Amino acid sequence: MSNELRALQQRFQDYLTGNSEQFEQDIVSTADALAEHRLGAYYNAYRIRLIDCLATDFSGLQTELGEEDFALLVLDYLQRYPSQQPSVRWVGQHMVEFLQQSDHADKDFLAELAEFEWAQGLCFDAADSSQIFRPEQMAEIAAEAWPLLQLQFHPSLRWLDLHWNAVPYWVALDNKEPPPAKQQEQNPTRWLLWRQQMNPHWRSLDVAEAWAIQAASEGANFAELCEGLLEWIGEESVALTAAGYLKQWIHDELIVAVSTG
Repeated sequence: MSNELRALQQRFQDYLTGNSEQFEQDIVSTADALAEHRLGAYYNAYRIRLIDCLATDFSGLQTELGEEDFALLVLDYLQRYPSQQPSVRWVGQHMVEFLQQSDHADKDFLAELAEFEWAQGLCFDAADSSQIFRPEQMAEIAAEAWPLLQLQFHPSLRWLDLHWNAVPYWVALDNKEPPPAKQQEQNPTRWLLWRQQMNPHWRSLDVAEAWAIQAASEGANFAELCEGLLEWIGEESVALTAAGYLKQWIHDELIVAVSTG
């Protein structure tokens, strides 16, 4: 590619993203159409395309705001966070931050609604695993090896700590049902998200399981999980509770491998 062509493409990109109007000088005006009018079609089409893309990534946010206000929100967003990557997949990566910094009356709720939607997309796009650990494989692990069990989780696994009831609110919007009243809790709820059979899944966790899955993902073995869970669970029940968590994680296809140290 010649330097001249590269420079021309850069001027066109700068025009589309609103960084410069210099590209107008490269376009010939006629009696029927000024250069700025010709370019306007591309300028507007580019933004309409990005609005459509973000409406897919943030369908609940669009429903909550309405199409017109959502489009205006996206235009403001693109002014602050113009697309910087070849793929439009990542154009919305700063939406949560943008909403948190906005002056919208519901900015905290909207930010968490957008955070949940973006996390679903990340789950869907996450790398796949060549294996899933199956329940019957647990029978192959000797009882004396259990204290040293360490878990490898699916690449799609992630969690969010949300103060608002953004998840049930989003579910109602997605099902075209009346959403619940917006509620904020002093202590956040941890929501676990993952991909199972090509679909994003999620569920809320109590404080004990929330701690356990984070500790396990950071390398804690089964004995260390039991020790840490004593903060919430009695000694007589802790091993059974930890085993129950493990069984649930395997059932949800969250575990791809188990090792014994």
